[in-house]
Amino acid sequence: MGETLLIVDDEADIRAMLRDAFLLEGYRVLTAASGEEALALLERRPDLVLLDVSMPGMNGLDLCRRVRDFLACPILFLTARVEEGDKLAGFSAGGDDYVSKPFAMQELSARVAAHLRRESRRQHSAQVRFAGELTVDYSQRAAWASPRRCCTTPGC
Repeated sequence: MGETLLIVDDEADIRAMLRDAFLLEGYRVLTAASGEEALALLERRPDLVLLDVSMPGMNGLDLCRRVRDFLACPILFLTARVEEGDKLAGFSAGGDDYVSKPFAMQELSARVAAHLRRESRRQHSAQVRFAGELTVDYSQRAAWASPRRCCTTPGC
């Protein structure tokens, strides 16, 4: 692993719990207590942002709108707001996922891992061509020949 997560939440207990859990999973973790503090940490280019919606000052929706044009990493909202309109506002602001508090840590961890896998595939998309039994990946400068399959047809 080793990806960097930025956790933005005004509640110190939630920041500490998330930080400790993700550190145990092998992530590097940055934390911020406000949108303004998060802006400075975003310069460190985290791989994923966990963002509370309800914070004093710059809330999570405003922060997301402000950085979305410049930051391509996944942004997951963590919030106590559970109304459909709140979720739609989060997605409209540029969020990639919306997790309601209270949440199960295992599910949040699985969502984070899934978003990071998807992002990794997007960044390392192969330039692959298939020709019969031959597969060529131009981006990795590699080629593979599929093993012949045994069949029951005579002369195969």
